[in-house]
Amino acid sequence: MNNGVIMLNRAKAPGDISAFYCIRVIWGDWTMEILKNIIGNIFDLQKDRAPLSEIAERIYSGGTLKGTNMCILILAIFIASIGLNMNSTAVIIGAMLISPLMGVIMSIGYGMATYDSSYVKESFWKLVFQVILSVLTSALYFSLSPIDTASSELLARTEPTIWDVLIAVFGGLAGIIGSTRSEKSNVIPGVAIATALMPPLCTAGYGLAHHSLKFFFGALYLFFINSFFICLTTFLVLKLIKVPAKAYVSEQAFKKQRWGLTALGILIVLPSMYMAYHSVNANLEQVQIQTFIEKNFHGNDLQVVSYNINEPEQRLELTIIGRTVTADEKDTFEEGLSAYSRLAGFKLHIIQNDFLGSVQAEDLQNILDPRWRKMGGISYDELQDEVKKYKEHSLTYAPAYKRLTEDKNIIANINKKAPILFPQFKTIEGAAIPSEDDKGQVVYSKFFALAYLTGELNEEEQKRFQQWLDSEVGMPVKVMLQVVE
Repeated sequence: MNNGVIMLNRAKAPGDISAFYCIRVIWGDWTMEILKNIIGNIFDLQKDRAPLSEIAERIYSGGTLKGTNMCILILAIFIASIGLNMNSTAVIIGAMLISPLMGVIMSIGYGMATYDSSYVKESFWKLVFQVILSVLTSALYFSLSPIDTASSELLARTEPTIWDVLIAVFGGLAGIIGSTRSEKSNVIPGVAIATALMPPLCTAGYGLAHHSLKFFFGALYLFFINSFFICLTTFLVLKLIKVPAKAYVSEQAFKKQRWGLTALGILIVLPSMYMAYHSVNANLEQVQIQTFIEKNFHGNDLQVVSYNINEPEQRLELTIIGRTVTADEKDTFEEGLSAYSRLAGFKLHIIQNDFLGSVQAEDLQNILDPRWRKMGGISYDELQDEVKKYKEHSLTYAPAYKRLTEDKNIIANINKKAPILFPQFKTIEGAAIPSEDDKGQVVYSKFFALAYLTGELNEEEQKRFQQWLDSEVGMPVKVMLQVVE
């Protein structure tokens, strides 16, 4: 500080710029040193670190491939497969929590950090064995399961993106930091849920059982992302807390390892960035299509039933019910596409359930035999009126027919799944109940069902059956249970 005072006194001399510069440099260095000490104290990983011998024992214990770990692995495979098959998030989370896969992956990172090549090889082959066992076991389950529909939980694990990479990085950091603390915390269960390892392997098993390359390779890629970055972050944190090496390693070998890991990390990340790019594009495209439809078709006596993007032909296809769209209206709608960045340059193709709009008047005239009309048959104008009546009837009863079809699919789906979950279940009948909303529109917000059972359900089973029905139907279900012989 004496130097600081001397510099301050010199600064009073006019034109002495060097003194001001020295004061600023000293003050800046002093401030940076304080900030460095504060940040270092806040994020100090050495303060509550467990003894290195205890960390090693935890890693070795988690990487064993016999006894309890193998039994739990098999159970986790079946739990995850059933959860994916039944589209149950809670069951899948349970499989994530008990899966022992993370222990072997951390063992590889520990072997790399301590430069124990034999332990790295041993842990690597253990992981390969667990992966093969998980994929084959889940493939066996899915090949025997009567439910072969790909659930949303299965689909969610087939297209990993850069966000999955970030989750794996942050989850891996949290996992190894939690494993090296002197006091155990709830970090590891949270990491097990965030960096899902077992569900992707079971999804790959589904792809193998149903001969789907998309499911198989997409899910394995997600597993590889999670495994690599958990291993990499384990290696980095263990080096940061200065875990001792098993043998001397030259600086050249260390640089080779560092560059190898960097190159491998980049190769793994690139496909996920490509998938993320396409995912963002697809989402933006969907949002702009829905905005375009809301702006131009709702409240205009027109209703868009479905839409499709034909990328090769740069065409947006809309299926519409309601009045006939005129050629001028179509041109106006098509010009409006240029206002949306993802739809600019697209052509608009409108498909309508309008018999008169799809068949020319001349064609109908030719269909009618003039001699038949002279003999008392109906005229062309009368035929037009009849067709219009049928069109109006079809528009009136189309929602009811659609609801009936949905109810039949729901009942068939329940009759297929329920016997697996509830042995007493025999069959079910039911349908959605129509009602009117505030605007006088017919809505379906409740479902009535009659379930036939071969035996009584206790109170807990009834509650679980009710919750399952509500989830399958997608609306509150009023169910009556009837025991039959």
